[in-house]
Amino acid sequence: MNTPGRKKSKLRLSIFSQYFWPEDFRINELVKYFFSKHHDVQVFTSNPSYPQKFFYSSYYNNKMNYRNYEGVKVNRFYAFPRNRGNISIVLNYISFFFTSFFFTLFNSYFKKSEFSIIFCPSPLLTALPIIFLSKIFKKKVILWVLDLWPDTLVDLKIVKNKYIIKILSILVKYIYDNSDLILAQSNSFAKEIQKISRTECVYFPSWPEENIHLDVTNNQDVESDQRLKILFAGNIGEAQGFESIIEFSNILKKKKLVKWIIAGDGRWRHKLEELILKYELRDDIQIINKVPIEKVGSLLNTADLLLVTLKKNSTFEKTIPGKLQTYMSSGKPILGMISGEANTLINESQCGFVCQAEDYRELANLILKFSNLSRLEKKKMGDNGLKYVRNNFNKINILNSLEKSLIRMIR
Repeated sequence: MNTPGRKKSKLRLSIFSQYFWPEDFRINELVKYFFSKHHDVQVFTSNPSYPQKFFYSSYYNNKMNYRNYEGVKVNRFYAFPRNRGNISIVLNYISFFFTSFFFTLFNSYFKKSEFSIIFCPSPLLTALPIIFLSKIFKKKVILWVLDLWPDTLVDLKIVKNKYIIKILSILVKYIYDNSDLILAQSNSFAKEIQKISRTECVYFPSWPEENIHLDVTNNQDVESDQRLKILFAGNIGEAQGFESIIEFSNILKKKKLVKWIIAGDGRWRHKLEELILKYELRDDIQIINKVPIEKVGSLLNTADLLLVTLKKNSTFEKTIPGKLQTYMSSGKPILGMISGEANTLINESQCGFVCQAEDYRELANLILKFSNLSRLEKKKMGDNGLKYVRNNFNKINILNSLEKSLIRMIR
């Protein structure tokens, strides 16, 4: 895209993502950054529906308003919209896989670009069509990986057949081997990828999401309560291990120590709601709907502790949930029930308390320990997190480093 008055572009980038604005993902910020640095950028994406289509009525009522993002042209193609239920999610992935291929095949900008940057939260296989086309048209491929495949599917027991696992492993290796640079969200991810592929793989951490502190008033959706408020904000999925929170609350519900606030949506929300009713925990666990990114600050402001949790398995030990950096940037203390690299990060930054994944009994001890801290000690934890995230997860520094790497690749 050539805009009057802009400097001559250094890079021509095709950005591919199944998820993009008005959905809230960091790929939005990457696009904005590269355009602000005077590069030619276009986005290739589908119609928004994560986690469900009904969140995006403004888009479906006026699609013309969503063809341009901060000056960047957004090319959209059809994908079956996600709704509550696994069938719609599978259809969403399959339709995206095929329509991304045919739409991109005949797009003139893609053929003129130098790089294909593929944002791959999950599933990784959606990168295959763009990998294939990029090889045909001799584009350099940058693969941004937020999930290890097929490891996650195996650990969550979604796939058990050894032949299917073998096929998936072959396809994943093909994707890695046919990329020119792989960006991994944790050091552990990078090490695992390097074990199976010779493609350069670099640590590319998440940064705190922007605009979350635009509104820091008290959130009116959170019920007033004198108990310790512990907030989880984000995707409500099987991987988060909410069964441990249910176990904790069921044991201690008579003591009225904690008010859990779960903000978000996801495939496991309905199951969580059923468990809350089954164990009569409606007074202890409040679920509120996903809030816009600019309202997240007001939501975090209501909490005493911010919860990060994942189930106990070898893949999740290598994961750093993106919400952790955003939590830390709020200046609030963190409560972790998570193992591995994220556990180490919380301890190293001294931004809160953390126990191993699914250890809800130790979680109870940590909550009691936190409740006995002075206000100054609690503030110190929050300040530690804010300082650590500024020093180690600065968005401009992270994206500057990526920009320099891409420029070197074309020289």
